Amino acid sequence: MHMLNVSFDVFAIAGLVTALVALVFAHSVNGRLRARLEKQQDALKTLQADVAAMCSGAVKLGERLAQQEQRLQTLSRRQDDLELHEPSGDTYRHAARLMGKGAELEEVMEDCGLARGEAELLVLAQKLEKVS
Repeated sequence: MHMLNVSFDVFAIAGLVTALVALVFAHSVNGRLRARLEKQQDALKTLQADVAAMCSGAVKLGERLAQQEQRLQTLSRRQDDLELHEPSGDTYRHAARLMGKGAELEEVMEDCGLARGEAELLVLAQKLEKVS
């Protein structure tokens, strides 16, 4: 029976040593896993900051794009308005022909729908053509 006690003690000690080795191994693995987890959490925080910065930049870019689109629409409307109110080249040619035939400035303005400044510019242009 004494032998049985010794062998039980040996088995118990062997079991404890095995458990201790397993515990040390598990602790070591746990430490490595914690280190990996911390690295991954740091990488995740970095990625979250990058995504937040990109979203912020995208919002600002979208706002800037909306401003440019609004400006483009305003310019397009102004160009359309100018084209509607701008006398055509035919009107100027007709006014120049009338002036060439000796029509008075007031008559040309009324007939062609020109402002005084436009009519006076046409007179000046004709004088410059004759000089050159």
